[in-house]
Amino acid sequence: MTKSRRRTLTGLLVAAPVGLLLAFGAAAKSKVDPMPTDSARSYSALSNGTSSTLGTMKLSRTSASFSKLKGELTLQYADVWNNGNDTDYGGNVYKVLNADAFFSQNKGKNGFCDQPVRWLTVMDMSNQLGDGAVRIGMLSIDDWRKYKPDALGACSADTFTLK
Repeated sequence: MTKSRRRTLTGLLVAAPVGLLLAFGAAAKSKVDPMPTDSARSYSALSNGTSSTLGTMKLSRTSASFSKLKGELTLQYADVWNNGNDTDYGGNVYKVLNADAFFSQNKGKNGFCDQPVRWLTVMDMSNQLGDGAVRIGMLSIDDWRKYKPDALGACSADTFTLK
């Protein structure tokens, strides 16, 4: 075998696996990450009844708004909540900075919380419900770390999918 043929063969043997790796990487990255980003993205309601109580959602790392409610929640990232088997509340936790003001704008709305939402949780549900799904949890308790499923303080847990 000549030197040039050997180089060509070696080049092909190296290029094929690299091409496969690049293709696999592109396919792996095609999964939609539904978690909040710096800019607001739109989500459709997936849970039963959510489209009539909250409507569609716009969500970013600093705000959340719902088409059936007035104003927006101003958010500040707090922590990650690994809540074990609880599929309603967990994931990224955001403190609602304008809880009282947002509540006063929407008090008495059909299906909205009966106390100010102090914490918003955002959990990626893509593995369970398909690409782009998130569970949004609303807590009215002062400290999200003290939440217990059998106690008061949970307002709602609704599922949305990235549009």
